[in-house]
Amino acid sequence: MRKTWVVAWREYRVNIKSKAFLIVMALMPVFMFGGIIVQMLTEDRIDTDTKHIAVLDRSRKMFVPLAEAAAARNENDTVDSETGKQNRPRYELTEVTPSAEDTDQQLLDLSRRIQKKELFAFIDVSANVLDGDAPETETVVRYHSNQPTYRDVQRWLTRNINGRVQSVRLAEAGIDAELVARAMAPVTVQNLGLLTLSETGEIVQAEEVDELASFMVPLTIMMLMWMAIMVTTQPLLNGILEEKMQRIAEVLLGSIDPFKLMLGKLVGYVMVAITLLTVYIAGAYAVANYMDKGDLIPTHLLGWFALFQVLAIFMYGSLFLAAGACCNDVREAQNLAMPLWIPLIVPMLCWFVIVEHPNSTLSTTMSLIPLFSPMIMMMRMAVPPGVPLWQPVVATVGTLATTLLFVWAGSRIFRVGLLLQGKPPKLGQMIRWVVRG
Repeated sequence: MRKTWVVAWREYRVNIKSKAFLIVMALMPVFMFGGIIVQMLTEDRIDTDTKHIAVLDRSRKMFVPLAEAAAARNENDTVDSETGKQNRPRYELTEVTPSAEDTDQQLLDLSRRIQKKELFAFIDVSANVLDGDAPETETVVRYHSNQPTYRDVQRWLTRNINGRVQSVRLAEAGIDAELVARAMAPVTVQNLGLLTLSETGEIVQAEEVDELASFMVPLTIMMLMWMAIMVTTQPLLNGILEEKMQRIAEVLLGSIDPFKLMLGKLVGYVMVAITLLTVYIAGAYAVANYMDKGDLIPTHLLGWFALFQVLAIFMYGSLFLAAGACCNDVREAQNLAMPLWIPLIVPMLCWFVIVEHPNSTLSTTMSLIPLFSPMIMMMRMAVPPGVPLWQPVVATVGTLATTLLFVWAGSRIFRVGLLLQGKPPKLGQMIRWVVRG
């Protein structure tokens, strides 16, 4: 085992001191959560250009209330109350008299004004917009714009037009609009946890559930595990491929047998992943405590997290090492490694369904499949109330058995493929290496 530890320590020391490791450690959180942070910081500061909107009001009853609503919005909702700077676009509405002769030509002219950037959008309000008996299939308000992804104007128009229409309909029916508003006022349903007993036997009131944190904690755990696997497995493949192409592997095999060499590399990269995750977890814990959110860190899951993370790296690392040992160039390695990424991508595609329904049959079944167990089981365990103890135990046993199988099979492929030159790898041939050795 001494030679295995020598290889492991060498791999760990070389990688931990490399600039690439430091860059990845610094930039990975940015890649993971930078988009969310940027969106939060720039949500109200991206676009402050005035939106000029033309209104074709065939009912003669909608433009005035819309113009008044736009004026109120421009005065109250477009300026930051603390800094006094404009942080949202102003809406300027212009009334256009509907043409009684050629309606389509008028709509075309307005469309051309949008193309020339004289207008941002225009709406066409039909004459029966206030008619409550209009067929559901009839569109009474049409919104025209050449920016379909910009929905703020459409949402504002929809809200204010519906408010005006409802007020007029209630007035015509002789119903007090304020009375209806009070009757229709929504009731807030507070999302709370469970009541508990303190150590002194007193009843502790339930606390409000942080719904965002409920989703972000399991998502962060999954992303950390995926990142650690990515940071370790791909360099394993590239490293052994480089040693094979430069004939370094032949020299190494003169002093250490293939299994110990492979095991040493796996242990070294497991140490790299643990170092990386330790830094991130410590940083996350410090930030959470600074923000008085330290209770969101599931410290009781750290042991399970470390166990599943180590097993995942051994399991997938052995496959990537075997793939790298069989290949002769980067292109072959990429083609062979592509199917290996599929089991790693599946949890990322299903994370929302799993977090929303952690105890469903689908989530439970997927978390017990060894290839998916590390990430999916950890996500389920991070969502209250957790999972029965037997499930992570069974997942651990299954993942451990699969890991041992993959390490054993990978070592047999690694031993033969490492010295093989010139022939591209074939799946049938690799299976024969596993069976026959």
